[in-house]
Amino acid sequence: MEQIISVCGREIHFKLNENTTCWQAKAIINGIDIEIEIEMNPLYHRDKEVNWIHFKDFFIFIDNQVGLVKLIKDAEDLANELGKAFFRTCDGVSDFRMGFTNSIFYNGYTNGSYLKDGYSYSLVFNYFVKRDGGIYGDDYGIYLVDIENCVITGARRHQC
Repeated sequence: MEQIISVCGREIHFKLNENTTCWQAKAIINGIDIEIEIEMNPLYHRDKEVNWIHFKDFFIFIDNQVGLVKLIKDAEDLANELGKAFFRTCDGVSDFRMGFTNSIFYNGYTNGSYLKDGYSYSLVFNYFVKRDGGIYGDDYGIYLVDIENCVITGARRHQC
């Protein structure tokens, strides 16, 4: 199944991965190549169906967000501290760093904790290091920094 969204003079082609009930697309947002995912799992997306009109408004909002690069940097710093805390008792991870995966989970409307009728989304990070000719990292988890509009509201590790 495919959903084509026309927004900001571009067409975004979402494809539904039926095995994971996840809509996926690639787009350039604020000059950054981004993979957008809409997980229809209630842990992420708050509604039973995607409100594509709300998504268009979100895309316009995030595409015009001049502070997106700073928001990604701030979120990366927070996620890096979370990674350090998670692996605090492990050897060989002191040189690991958090890296933005160029992926955004769009979660739909905010739940009203901070903002009502805003945009809820998560930036996705990986914890890894490049050394000895390879890439080593957290093979079993991704790190999500949750955001409502431009406000970071939390960070968590998700076991894959």
